[in-house]
Amino acid sequence: MLSINIPVYNIEVAKLVKQLIVQAKKLELAFEIRVNDDGSTDEYKNKNRVISEYSNVVYVELKKNLGRSAIRNKMGADSKYKYLLFIDADSEIVTDDYLELFLNSAKQNRVICGGTTYKKEQPADSGKFLRWFYGTNREAVSAEIRNSKKGFIITSNNFLIEENVFEQIHFREELKNYGHEDTLLGYDLFKSSIEIFHINNPVEHTGLEDSKLFIEKTKLALENLHKISCELLNEETEFIEQVHFLNKYSRISKYFPAIFLRLFYKINRGWIERNLKGSQPNLLYFDLYKLGYYSTLK
Repeated sequence: MLSINIPVYNIEVAKLVKQLIVQAKKLELAFEIRVNDDGSTDEYKNKNRVISEYSNVVYVELKKNLGRSAIRNKMGADSKYKYLLFIDADSEIVTDDYLELFLNSAKQNRVICGGTTYKKEQPADSGKFLRWFYGTNREAVSAEIRNSKKGFIITSNNFLIEENVFEQIHFREELKNYGHEDTLLGYDLFKSSIEIFHINNPVEHTGLEDSKLFIEKTKLALENLHKISCELLNEETEFIEQVHFLNKYSRISKYFPAIFLRLFYKINRGWIERNLKGSQPNLLYFDLYKLGYYSTLK
């Protein structure tokens, strides 16, 4: 009935797998947990190999790195049950009825997004404060708010989809780099009249990057978003209107053309990065930084 898919890259995943096994066995349902290692170092492979001893677990080490989209497509194709649950490896289950809530909300032609949460306490490592602060204030959003937007935005770290739907509509493998592959998947599902439904069933994001890496990954995500919007979708109006960042960029650039946003980025990038890496990052500055960087791509 349920195939749980966890793509892994340089993360220890045994604790997450154990949590899922306990919940699945309580529900007395047919299930499998598929863990595909996407080219991790030997250190993490050695730690994760223990899960291959568990019943209902299929652990595979890939010979080469496939990337975020391709590995999820492969895992979906290899799965054998009706419902596919995708969970990022840097996640922790925070409720005892996590799997049950997903299955109770499942219905035909519906994709269910559980959401994301973060620890209430800020990280002891000050270098990871920006990632925690951003996630807490921008990503940890209730299902009521997410559903009220009535759009196509999903987050691939924690979602349930029917196998027959995913067979037809899956991640586009033209996207090789990090970021927004789930935004494009959501749009493709939306255009195919698949319902995207949000519930309050979050996993805790435990894989906090340091501030420098998070800023660099944000830039990679913006590059992917630019490729999606301009190359793959030819600047489709509906996509731009519903992706909050693109909508904001479109409106602002009507009054401040890209050349001025690029100049702003060139002049202010240094001190904004110092602020973001410090103890009191300002998310408004981060928004301006992203707008400026995106203008360099245009």
